[in-house]
Amino acid sequence: MMDALIERAASSLPSLRGFLIVTMPDCLLYASWSRPGTDFSAEDASGYFGDLIRANRQGLRAVGAWTSDMQVTIEGANVLVVLRELDEHFVCCALFDREAPLGMIRLHLKVVIEQVRAALPKLELTQLSPGARVVQFIERYAPDPHAALLRISTRTHIPLEQLRTPDALTAQQVTAIEEAAKRILGLENIHL
Repeated sequence: MMDALIERAASSLPSLRGFLIVTMPDCLLYASWSRPGTDFSAEDASGYFGDLIRANRQGLRAVGAWTSDMQVTIEGANVLVVLRELDEHFVCCALFDREAPLGMIRLHLKVVIEQVRAALPKLELTQLSPGARVVQFIERYAPDPHAALLRISTRTHIPLEQLRTPDALTAQQVTAIEEAAKRILGLENIHL
């Protein structure tokens, strides 16, 4: 139903290449549409765009400027990406031709977003456990996720089988996994 709604709304925006709805905070693809001939993976993009929204939220909080009515615009060489929070559980990502006028995009996108927002479920989404979030982060960003999990298992003395069932991890184990992941991935922080 949501895919059909997005497709109908997209038909009024000829410069729209793709439209994704991403769940937050887990950054999973909820629904998507792309113009025929467009070549990108909505599943892959949803994780990165969700992470971008999460990082933007934290950055704005750090400078005391956070608002729930946030929009991020990214201007690439051949694409214009607009990320908009629909509510605390959903974010939309709209990809446009780079030549499209930004003012028209904002005007038309506002109408589409209101249609989509009205059709979203009002149910509470189940959130991943802290252990599942950290393991999912490693699987998404490590160059070789299996090798990274093996190294984390060795460093933390947590058996690989336990890492494969992260919902059962204790808070102490999750902290140890986060610290090992930061060292292995060369990160100062993991924002989950």
